[in-house]
Order: sequence, then C-alpha cells, then structure tokens
Amino acid sequence: MGYSLDTADHDPLAPEALQRLGARADAPVFWPLRLQNRLALPGLAGGIVAIAFLLLAWAAAGGGHIAALPTAQVGEALFFALSLGLIVELAALIPRSAQGDLDALASELTLDPTDIERLKASLIRYQPGDVAVNAAIGLAIGVLHVALLGSGWATLSGDPLAILLGFGTVALWSMMVQTGTLFVANARLFARLGRSGVRVEILVLDRLRPFASAALRPMLLVMVLLAAYPLMLLGTAGLEATAAIGPVATALLALAVVWLPLRGLRARIREARVLQIKRIDAAIADALRAVDKHGVPDHPQRLEALIGLRNRVQAAPSLPVGLGGIGRGLLYLALPVATWGGKGFAEALLNWLF
Repeated sequence: MGYSLDTADHDPLAPEALQRLGARADAPVFWPLRLQNRLALPGLAGGIVAIAFLLLAWAAAGGGHIAALPTAQVGEALFFALSLGLIVELAALIPRSAQGDLDALASELTLDPTDIERLKASLIRYQPGDVAVNAAIGLAIGVLHVALLGSGWATLSGDPLAILLGFGTVALWSMMVQTGTLFVANARLFARLGRSGVRVEILVLDRLRPFASAALRPMLLVMVLLAAYPLMLLGTAGLEATAAIGPVATALLALAVVWLPLRGLRARIREARVLQIKRIDAAIADALRAVDKHGVPDHPQRLEALIGLRNRVQAAPSLPVGLGGIGRGLLYLALPVATWGGKGFAEALLNWLF
C-alpha cells in the first residue's frame, strides 16, 4: 500500500470570498503611501511631519528659548512630533512590505495569479469612505480623551502650546484609527489565506514564513509608539491613569495585528497534522499486518521509517516562526522596555541641555 504526504485536502477560497478579500483593489492608494510616492525619498514624509510639529510648538510657545518651557511640555512636543512622523512613515512601509510577503507566498497559494495580484493591490488601498469614517472616529476619540480624561479643552484656552498639544492628541488618535484598521484588514486577509488559500506541508513550513513576517511587522509600529510614550511622562512624578490609555490601546492593537494573520494558518496546520498522522497510522497498521510466519513484519525498515516520520510530524511546529522571527519579536518588545526604563536618564539629559 502506498503512502503520500500530500496535504492539499482543504476547502479552497470560494469566489465570493475572493471577491470580498479583493474588494479594495479598485480603491485609491492609502494617502500616506501616495505622499511617500510623491516625495520619493524614504523618511522624508515623516521627517517633514515631525519637524513641522516641532516648529509649530516653538511658535506656539512664543518663539522663545526652549529652556523656559516646562520639561513636561517639551516631552509632549517631542512625543507628538516623533509619533506622528513615525506613523506616517510606517503606515506606508508596512502595507508595502506586506505586498512583498504575498509575493513570497505566491508559489504556495492555491489561487490564480490574477486573484493574487488583486489581493496584493488590496493591501495598500483604502476606500475613501472608510478613511473618512475612521479618521472621524479617531478625531472623536481624541477630543473625548482631552475633554474627559486629559486636561480638558477649557483649561487649555489660555495656552497656545497646550492647545497645540491637545490637537496633537486628536491627530495621533485619528492616524492610529486609520492605520490600525488598515493593518487589521490586511491581517484578516492573511488569516483567510492561511485558512483556505495555501498548501501546507508540515515538514516544510519554512515556505510559509512570510505569514509570520506579515504578523510581526505591524508590531514594529506598535512597539515604536509604546517606546515613545515615556516622553509624555518627562517632568512628571509617575504614570497617571490618563497617560496609560494610549499605551493600553496601542498594546491591544499589537495583540490584534500579531494574532489575526496567524490564526487561520494555525488552524490549517493543525488540520494538516491530524490528517498526516491518520495516514501514517494507516500505513503503520498495514505494515504491522504484513508479517512472516514468525510474526515479524515483512519490511521492518519501512515500519521504523513510518514510526520516525510520525514522530517528526507530531513534533513539527504549529507555526512557521523560526529563531529569526522570535528574535525579531523579542527585539520589538525590548524597545519600549528600554525607553520606559530610560525615562530618568532622558529627564536628566533635558535638564542638562536646557
């Protein structure tokens, strides 16, 4: 009796599912990507945003010497400048890199090349109505954050710099909601592909590592934002409840964008493992029934090979995440830990400079 490791048995993506996944292919390119394409030079868009915010903060402070400002306001201005600049850059870089992940998976997908190209186009596109709605949701959250959980708009009326920092909160929330929803939509696309659109061979999961890259890369944006949050705390005694809102929301986004792309693939690998083990068990049972007159299997080497193969399949990883992916994830996690631990050093540095 022959034995095959073929694990192609699965429910392929239905045409209507493909149509839903590729619906964004006809939408305009997400505006940070258009901005970067227009400026051409990497980092220029984010740099312009960061410098523009710092110049506005300097002007709102009266154009005087920065040393005259409270350390807390200096830290907040640096935080919003850095965060807004980075999110503009990474909101373009991460979806574009996801297209590279999809290209790397093309030979493992059970889709037509035309369908793959539509899905690839969808990764960087955003329906204008969705952009407007999500931007408005972010603006509303930002306004409520300042009004109910921050200093309150009324208390900012006499301080132009404080007003600008309040608008920085609103702008950052708007960008986070727009970018976060795009990342989640892309994560759901990879999740559906992992569930029903990819070939899985348990013993050669390295071919599917782009799924892990697609999951880990958005985590970079989330961890960078978390790493910048200590700037908000410069000159303060400690972490207030209102200051924890941003980090908590950012951490929840990190969990979503890492878990979603791998959810479908993990289920698919689990099913493929069960199917392979059943086939190997059937082959082992056949080998045990084929015995000589002394009760010894006719082909003991084949039986040993089947048992060894079963052990390898059973011990194979549940996700295509190698040591490189684990190391990258730990590095991302180390970024906020290092910056939060360096808050006291940053305060001392600012006090020495100003």
